[in-house]
Amino acid sequence: MIEFGTHKKSRLILGSFIVSGLIALLLALIFWFGAFETWEWRLEDKLFIRGEANEDIVIVAIDDASLQELGRWPWDREVMAELISHIGEASPSVLGVDVNFPEPAEGDNALAESLTQEFPVVLPIEAVLEIPTSMKRRSPLRALETLSPVTAISEVVELGATNTPPDADGIVRRIPIKIIDLENNFIKAFGAKIASFVQEEYAAPPVDNFEQILINYQGPGGTFESVSAKDVMSEEFDINFLENKIVLVGATAPDLHDTWFTPTAKSEPMPGIEVHANVVQTILNKDFLANAPNLLTLILIFVLAFALAFSSLFLKTRWNILMPLIMILVYLFVVVILFDFGIILNILYPLLAIAITFTSLAIYRYVNEVREKREIRNAFEFYLSPHVIEEVLKDPKKLTLGGRKKEMTVLFSDIRGFTSLSEGLSPEELTHLMNKYLTAMTEIVLAKDGVLDKYIGDALMAFWGAPLPQPMHAERACHAALAMIARLEKMNQEGVWPEGRKINIGIGVNSGEMVVGNMGAEKRFDYTVLGDAVNLGSRVESINKQYGTKIIITEFTKAEISDEFVTRYLDKVAVKGKTEPVKIYELVGYRKNLELKQMDIIELYEEAFGYYQKKKWDKAIEILNKYTRLLPDDLAAENLLERCKYYKKEPPPKAWDGTWIMKTK
Repeated sequence: MIEFGTHKKSRLILGSFIVSGLIALLLALIFWFGAFETWEWRLEDKLFIRGEANEDIVIVAIDDASLQELGRWPWDREVMAELISHIGEASPSVLGVDVNFPEPAEGDNALAESLTQEFPVVLPIEAVLEIPTSMKRRSPLRALETLSPVTAISEVVELGATNTPPDADGIVRRIPIKIIDLENNFIKAFGAKIASFVQEEYAAPPVDNFEQILINYQGPGGTFESVSAKDVMSEEFDINFLENKIVLVGATAPDLHDTWFTPTAKSEPMPGIEVHANVVQTILNKDFLANAPNLLTLILIFVLAFALAFSSLFLKTRWNILMPLIMILVYLFVVVILFDFGIILNILYPLLAIAITFTSLAIYRYVNEVREKREIRNAFEFYLSPHVIEEVLKDPKKLTLGGRKKEMTVLFSDIRGFTSLSEGLSPEELTHLMNKYLTAMTEIVLAKDGVLDKYIGDALMAFWGAPLPQPMHAERACHAALAMIARLEKMNQEGVWPEGRKINIGIGVNSGEMVVGNMGAEKRFDYTVLGDAVNLGSRVESINKQYGTKIIITEFTKAEISDEFVTRYLDKVAVKGKTEPVKIYELVGYRKNLELKQMDIIELYEEAFGYYQKKKWDKAIEILNKYTRLLPDDLAAENLLERCKYYKKEPPPKAWDGTWIMKTK
């Protein structure tokens, strides 16, 4: 960090805490008025992971197969009576039937008789609920209308409200544990009513102002044990399977439209009966969830904001950058742990407090330091390259000799046949050619956020990953390499070189740990990279000539790039001066630009190389002969074919691992 005087530093400290306090206050006000509530819900939905369904809960599903066998919906009351009678033979501990019978129909008496069991039976009451006008009112939701089974049926069963009102974003996260009917009577929820017959007394669940509980979903649809209704009515079905179970009967067929989106079922909605099954398990297992108090969220907002202000002032720069990430990861870890204990911490606002405070403090520090940075820039801009100046602005000590280790990517390029290219050209023409060529290549390096290290005759060296952090340094280098080849091909086609000449280059790219910094003498030094990884990049550039390729990257670069790039596994080599083998790949191009036929040809070469490494010479030769007929000018394939033929006559040692020893650079 740039050093400040006592007055400036005191002003910076005070200003940082003021900025953090204002950000926290603004977020606290936004939170208090309930903004972005649906965003918070969606974040909390991510906390649900697949749990274990209660084995005592079984769903008898009115599914598509049942509709096909037993007839279109709604079924006759006699059919429902037969289904319930079959279930009754098993003597379940409780039966919940999520099917309403609000109108008289033939067979009501038979159905009522089937519902008269020694075990409790619960049927639904459907209600039109009043939309609350005030979130601060503490009262159960009130029913404006109710729809109950006909009297003959309702007199022999227990009733529970089956309403599953979704949140504003259409997701069912909570359910009223009870509602108030038109006569001011309390009606328990369908799932709560069922649970009360299994456990007469259970812990009172945490509820919101409207007596709603959060449902602790165990997974997506299909998590609970389910049996098709048609199977239950089949003579082959072992009805004893339902003995002493909590049996829930309900629709799962999509065409019956009793499905809901839930935190664990957003792509494919969950049947309503399984929502009730989750309610029953939540109550019986005491897996209750409760949102943390709003006061705690407000405290967290201020604590996190001021903690960032403190860290930004008294920690080193690299820790300053990491601190928000560390705070976010630690906070999310705490959120996950507390969720397992049934406490849901607010996710959105504390994370916003971290992100916005960090960004605001960075801007504030920038504004305070801009004058000091401008003075340094004015002093050195005529002597140092812009990217080195940026490093100096962060830490003037970087002007001293020395470097630091970083994971980076280096690129080398070199003109093929430079001697013959320059023959017959005057010094002025050659200079003009080289200036035009190097200008075009340099523009690409800089456009891809690389650092031009140096020109070495007709060669160019560049690197990525410093002085500014570049997480995707390998991909940037590969983008640059492909762009350099494309630009050169276009220039060759346009005939920009004298006397119709054409320029061809080879490019080598390697990634790894390098030393980057100012290297040289006390009074003259360059910002450059050193190390074995740099030397390897230079070596792989030169061996393009032996494979007839334009771009070769190492296995270390290959591991860092995405599938956006297409590569061909060329060889496993020990380059000149090295004993450790390295896998090398040809960087072919972008996947989106290649035809399927080209991909097949690449796979054909790699298949042959696989047999070569396994010492299956005949199979490799067979495939390579086929390959060379498709691409007769592929030098890599020709060389590999010659190797296979040679090794077939003169087998390598048993310990041979497929490595080819390079004798030249």
